[in-house]
This record gives sequence, C-alpha cells and structure tokens, in this order.
Amino acid sequence: MVDRPATTSTLLTVASGQAFSTSLIPTAVGNATKVFDADSALTDTSISGAYIDDIWFRYSKRVIEKIDAKTATSGTYSAASTTATITISGGHNLEVGQSVFLDFTSYSAGTVPIDGTFTIVTVTPTTFTVTIPAVGSTITGNVSVYDPTDFCFYLVSTGSVTNINQFFPLFVASIDSVAAQQYCSLTLKEILPFVNHPVVQAGSNFGSANNEIAPKQRGLMLSRGQALYVSVSGATALTNGFYCNVQGGYY
Repeated sequence: MVDRPATTSTLLTVASGQAFSTSLIPTAVGNATKVFDADSALTDTSISGAYIDDIWFRYSKRVIEKIDAKTATSGTYSAASTTATITISGGHNLEVGQSVFLDFTSYSAGTVPIDGTFTIVTVTPTTFTVTIPAVGSTITGNVSVYDPTDFCFYLVSTGSVTNINQFFPLFVASIDSVAAQQYCSLTLKEILPFVNHPVVQAGSNFGSANNEIAPKQRGLMLSRGQALYVSVSGATALTNGFYCNVQGGYY
C-alpha cells in the first residue's frame, strides 16, 4: 500500500494561545505547527493519500529526572503520614494515574519530603494527592510541580489556513514531565485511533499480551489535500521543545 515512505521531524514550541481546558482550538492561525502534509496544496497528482503508522515525541535534550519544557508551576503542600496534598490555586492538568515530578522547596518542620517522581492518586480542579515516604507530624511548605505538556492534533483540509475554524481536533496527547517520557510513542501508548488496514499484519490485536508486535493496527489515514497540525496547550511557548516525529507514506 505505501510505495513512497515518508518520515518527518518537526520541533514544537508554539503554544495554542489558551489552555485546552478552555478550548482545543488555537487562538490564532499561527498558533499551530504543521507536522505532516498529504499534498494539501494539491500539486502532486501521483498520490491519492497518506498513511501514518506512528507518531512519537522526542524531547529536545536528554534529561535524567524531569522534563523542563516549561517553567514549573508553584504550589503549596501539606504532608501527613504517607500522603501529600498539593494545592495549585490556578488549577492543573493532571489526571489520576499520571506521573509528576515534585520539587519540595520549603517545609515547616521536621524533614522536607524527598523530591522525585510520584503517581497521582486523586484530583480536584485545584488539588491532587500523591503517596510519599512516611513523615511524622504534618509538614507544610512550597513545592514546584512539573506538570504534563498537552498536545492537540488537528486535521486541516486546505493548503492555506486562513481561519482557526479550519482546525479540526483529532486527539490530545498528554506527556508527563518525567524522564521516562522524553521518548513517547503514541502508537505504543494506544493514543492513535484504530484503522482498517487492507494488509493483514502479523501478531495479535492491541490489548492482548502480544499487542506491541502489531503496531500498524493504529494510525491515521489522510486523503490527498489534507495535513496534520499540532499545538501546545497554554498561552506561553515552550522553553524547550519536543520533536514530533511522524512515520508513514503516500499511496
């Protein structure tokens, strides 16, 4: 099916102009970056579309603790026993089960909790809890939170984008700001949608014990004249960007 392989790599730093909790649509045409093009200008009559079988992110530098793509969010915490409750007055984008790097910068008494990567246990719009090594009496203080970076992918069906209404959201990928996610495949994370691929692939379906040996069961199909764009949640550009790598081909 794919007779013209294509792999692209695009550095993403541009923010959408607003948090995705407000809207997924960029506030301006220039607030999204093109990462793959299936002849959106309609100048190549030899193709009829494109197939994408993997999209993966690579952080723009190597880190060993945390991804510092943007300035850490300042918050406060209250730790007792093995639970720390973190409060961010302006809200956060964390979900239960995600990983977050916490840098405890001050403490009221006893011993400051140990910095590190923690798993989110519960959330409210302005607070979340994590499990920490046991502390004695209740400790309060300030904490820097390295929250996830959210990317929204858009389908655009024109060669020249002139209005934000031409961005059609497909899905959001949230990348935890921890070292383990400095390389992140959206196929292996099962974020890309399922596709009806005409070529039978070896291995078992996603969700089975052998799901990683059949990655082409997830991907995107673009028709000629379409393109894939991405934007980053927020009003401020990333300090350090991510390379968005797209692998596929034309048919």
